[in-house]
Amino acid sequence: MNISLHCPVSLAPAQPGWVVRDTDPEGVGIDYPIVAWAVVTLGIEEDGSKGTGIQPVFIADGETWTTVEWHAANGYDHNLSVAES
Repeated sequence: MNISLHCPVSLAPAQPGWVVRDTDPEGVGIDYPIVAWAVVTLGIEEDGSKGTGIQPVFIADGETWTTVEWHAANGYDHNLSVAES
């Protein structure tokens, strides 16, 4: 199977009460609910193997996002962190 970089390869449901906290450069934050956890490909090693990491899947503006997707679409000026609500 050919897996692309930043592609979710596995999902597990999240327990209620976890959020991604998006803090802008002025320190204003908003919480987005986490609905799942994803194993995401983060890099490709020299031998061709894939490096993976676990990222939250959250809902913002009516769409689902992983942190890597959010930063790719919105830039890196906002700080995303995982917190209990």
